Amino acid sequence: MNFTEATDYLYGLINYERTPAQAAMSRYLNLERMVEGLARLGDPHRNTRFVHIAGTKGKGSTAAMTASVLAVAGLQCGLYTSPHLVTFRERMQINGAMISEDEFAALLSEVRALTADMAEGSHGLPTFFETLTLIAFRWFAQQHVDIAVLETGMGGRLDATNVVTPLACAITTIALDHTTELGDTLALIAGEKAGIIKPGVPVVSAVQQPEVAQVIRARAQELNSPLVRVGEKIGYTPGRFLGNGQQFSIAGRLREYNDIHIPLLGEHQILNAAVAVGLLECVAEAWPLQRSAILGAIVAGMAEVKWPGRMQVISEEPLTLIDGAHDPAAIEALLAGLQRHYPCYKRRYVLGFMADKDWAQMLALLAPTAVEFIVAAIDNPRTAAPAELAKVARGLGVPAIVAANIPVALELAEMHAKADELICLTGSLYAVGEVVAHR
Repeated sequence: MNFTEATDYLYGLINYERTPAQAAMSRYLNLERMVEGLARLGDPHRNTRFVHIAGTKGKGSTAAMTASVLAVAGLQCGLYTSPHLVTFRERMQINGAMISEDEFAALLSEVRALTADMAEGSHGLPTFFETLTLIAFRWFAQQHVDIAVLETGMGGRLDATNVVTPLACAITTIALDHTTELGDTLALIAGEKAGIIKPGVPVVSAVQQPEVAQVIRARAQELNSPLVRVGEKIGYTPGRFLGNGQQFSIAGRLREYNDIHIPLLGEHQILNAAVAVGLLECVAEAWPLQRSAILGAIVAGMAEVKWPGRMQVISEEPLTLIDGAHDPAAIEALLAGLQRHYPCYKRRYVLGFMADKDWAQMLALLAPTAVEFIVAAIDNPRTAAPAELAKVARGLGVPAIVAANIPVALELAEMHAKADELICLTGSLYAVGEVVAHR
């Protein structure tokens, strides 16, 4: 099996990243397939240290920051995230290097062979995401990583990654998203995310809504898990815009970290950095031999983080940013970031949404600052219909153009943009991925 054949096989599996929400409602979520699949692989996760991160917003950025620091500390650090922008290989990395095409194809062949007869059993074949997770665990074990940072795919309690007992875990900001699968209130969603908390394992929480904080606190108390809350035990200063990022300081429980620089924009990334620092301090406490190295690498490691597609400037003329915001809370964070860093620019938005997201609310949030919307379908069966987007946009008083696809939509925006305007492409990480792949 080569890499192309591996990709084709994966897309043939049950894939909830490309399944419309109404079909996903009937899915059977459990961890039994993962437990059986891992057993057939020899339980490769048993001898690896982990950090585990759940949340609605910022979990990927927090994971990337955490992994960057651990790598700078001299450790072999795995990183498992989702979704990818261009290639499956992005989802699993060691010290910033993606898994190779040959390694990926070989591992998929192994997983496929060892799990093939599960199709006849009571649990069925591993899904798309479960298969990728099995590959990641196997690869990290083969490469003898010192530690791996895991981002949940969705939720937490029944997520495929929730088969590990980590050194520490974190829950980033929680908002309404995936309500069909996780529940239609913040408290219900928080309960699913808090499902990653393990007995006695410290958990770091971002600043949360009161009903969310209450759920996390109750779960941590139930499991006797130390709770570290940003805003209580960890503080941070407002960031200073540096053009290519921002600078700030964080007061941790163990040390103060001054003049941290991250090449990421938006105040929400400072909050994510504070969560990452909380995690890293917990890992340092649980791993005394590496304590000094980890704490000493926090400032340098933050400066090295790479996390594309999040308020990322891809062109200076015209000024063009791409951001994977895909729910109203993330759009609000994006708008705050644009106002913070680029207050003098008018905005021309290029948009692609998934039909099962609250795209009407996202349009309503963007409309007051928009000179124009250029909308297009995403190359995904879950895409929202551009004609519907344009109709709602015009109802909000914003001129709207329907483009053939996302790359064409961005080209149109660049043609129309004036000197006092910026272009912002947002609405979905899948839309961002199409631009990254096209350029």
